[in-house]
Amino acid sequence: MKQIEITVRLNERMQEAIRKLEMQGFEKIRESEIDDIYMTSKLKELNENNIQNILKKSVLLRSLKLENKEIKKITYKNKEFDEKGDVISEKKINLDCSDLEKAKDLFEHLEFEELIRVRYKVLVYSKDKIEYAFQDVENLGTLIEYENVENFEGKSLNEINEAKENMYNEIKNTGINLTEEKDVKKAFELILNKYFKNIDK
Repeated sequence: MKQIEITVRLNERMQEAIRKLEMQGFEKIRESEIDDIYMTSKLKELNENNIQNILKKSVLLRSLKLENKEIKKITYKNKEFDEKGDVISEKKINLDCSDLEKAKDLFEHLEFEELIRVRYKVLVYSKDKIEYAFQDVENLGTLIEYENVENFEGKSLNEINEAKENMYNEIKNTGINLTEEKDVKKAFELILNKYFKNIDK
């Protein structure tokens, strides 16, 4: 299955945006904390222009804490990009893993290194099968992720971009104040900030 999603940046306080949704009948259905460690064997090749390629060759060690359980897994994300660098679609391979510390140790023995750590709290609000996931990302700010549940296998780039534009407008139509971005990349931005911000200074 080929899924698409958009990740947009809030241009107002999260509580204000949530209040707008609640007034329209949205309800909180889930709360979680995510701790992602991206590991790569290509860290020495990293430069400002190849971040997406390095991420494509990375594995993700994920700890997901829900209200009454913790899920640990190893994930590989295969993202397809358009010529502007925006994500067209994503396929994931997930493997349950009870011991992420041992997994990290195993990958380090295979000469993988930690690329970036991404930590965030998630609040999911839902109405009529639509789910908006507020992500309060450490060192980045608040985002909203919105996944389209349809299968986009075989769809053209135009059809995908049109669907993403419609998804963006759906969120805007709730009255939530957003920036114009439709494809905020958490790991990408944090890598840029960690390795290349103020590089000339």
